[in-house]
Amino acid sequence: MSQHDTGVTELLRRASDDLAPDVDRLVSGGVSRGRSRQRRARIGTTVASLAVIGVVGWLATVVPLLGDPDSARDPEIADGTGRTAGTQAADPDRPPPAEELRPLVSPDAMATTLQELTGATAVRRVEVDESAQDLVRLYYATVDGAQVSFHIRWYNNPLVVEDGGDPLAPSDVCEPAPDVDCTTLPDGSRLLREEVRPSGGTGVSETFLERSLTLATSDGWQIDVIARNTTDEKQGDVVAGEPVLTMAEMEALAVSDAWFARA
Repeated sequence: MSQHDTGVTELLRRASDDLAPDVDRLVSGGVSRGRSRQRRARIGTTVASLAVIGVVGWLATVVPLLGDPDSARDPEIADGTGRTAGTQAADPDRPPPAEELRPLVSPDAMATTLQELTGATAVRRVEVDESAQDLVRLYYATVDGAQVSFHIRWYNNPLVVEDGGDPLAPSDVCEPAPDVDCTTLPDGSRLLREEVRPSGGTGVSETFLERSLTLATSDGWQIDVIARNTTDEKQGDVVAGEPVLTMAEMEALAVSDAWFARA
């Protein structure tokens, strides 16, 4: 079993308690792609083991297999709040009160989880500032030789109000440009996707590619995941034809509740 497969087993275990599906979309969407019968059989076996908790029939569609370029994707991946199907979506324009903020796991536990779920050979802590008002954490993971960036911060921190601004709602993350790929999750969180594009910057080759997503949670956290096809953001070597994580894999990372301390 590869490191990617080991990581997804843990992600599936957690997802059984965390994900609340959009039933209409899941039923109509189904499994959109897949080329390997062997890989599908492995996914099916994993999902079957979760039947006792009632997730058979939708979990394989919601949670992708990390490391599989043909993983099933459903853009309405749920948010980890444990809401049941049919619950009315919360308002993404509602600014989250500060007292609703979920506490994070320790920095070391977050790094370990990132390594387990991505199958990374290494995870580097770039920035962890527990004293900052936005509680920022930034990690670089090495996945199949390329860089994956994982960044989390409190976007609704007191600095916003102190500077004279209004508390930000999750929908704010989708405001920068028209026609963005943005999805409202069942709890009112917003998920912004940006598919493969050149890394950008003066003198940077178009073979340097990245894809990214941003999750603004309903309680005020912002999670950014960026996958690249290079060993570093701009100056690294190209080691893959495209970014090493699919969008579905990045979504699964972002919506997992593994980053938050359990009550």
